[in-house]
Amino acid sequence: MPSLGATLGLLALTAPPLPRVSVSWASPSVAPGGTARATLSVELADGFHAYANPPSRPELIPLSVELIQPPKGVKATFTYPVGQLRAAGGDSQPVSVYESTVRVSVAVTAPAARGRYPLRFRVSMQQCDEVQCFLPQQVEVRTELVVAQPPTPRRGVKR
Repeated sequence: MPSLGATLGLLALTAPPLPRVSVSWASPSVAPGGTARATLSVELADGFHAYANPPSRPELIPLSVELIQPPKGVKATFTYPVGQLRAAGGDSQPVSVYESTVRVSVAVTAPAARGRYPLRFRVSMQQCDEVQCFLPQQVEVRTELVVAQPPTPRRGVKR
């Protein structure tokens, strides 16, 4: 019987690489109480896919994003891209999947007070290759929401 260490080592060898996750903001800051827009990019390794959100079948585990322990007054909503239908893992019924880079649109409601707010997003997914699906994985990414007063429009100078 293999030892626990050997078993864990074998599992590590068969796990897909963790995807790279990044956040890019549409604007560097947002007004108090406003909505900031961002794109959360999840880069899957070549040869792997994740199930789309919403999943095409109830038993599939889709890629999903959540805001972890948001600061008071901060809320986020997520809009997932449409997946690509394809036969996966020898299944005759096509399923909706994501491959390559997945871009999730994020709308973050800012609190009423100005300041810098640390944010943590958690991406959860189950990656699969052409042969098998692996244990679900989670990846976190940190960013910062900057809430600032918008600049005052300058009035024209009369001469």
